[in-house]
Amino acid sequence: MNIGIIKPYNSGFLEILPEGESSDYWLIAGIHINGEVFFPSPQLYRSEGVALARAAKLYDWIADHKQQISDGDYYCSQLNLCLWHQPKLS
Repeated sequence: MNIGIIKPYNSGFLEILPEGESSDYWLIAGIHINGEVFFPSPQLYRSEGVALARAAKLYDWIADHKQQISDGDYYCSQLNLCLWHQPKLS
């Protein structure tokens, strides 16, 4: 049974999940940065490695452009995906 991977990355972590039992396809479940979570629009990746590499690229982009992303939805034309942002709860 494969339930997904949570991998530490910089000051947060990357979370990926398989599409289903015995599937070779993966999706990014969340990008966690300093207690905040960013959820990209669903997209399947052909392998665990590809999904982790894409999640790392997405993490780096978010870290560099965080001021552009407000609470809620944001469309990133550079990466061609939508992000949903869940702010840190106080």
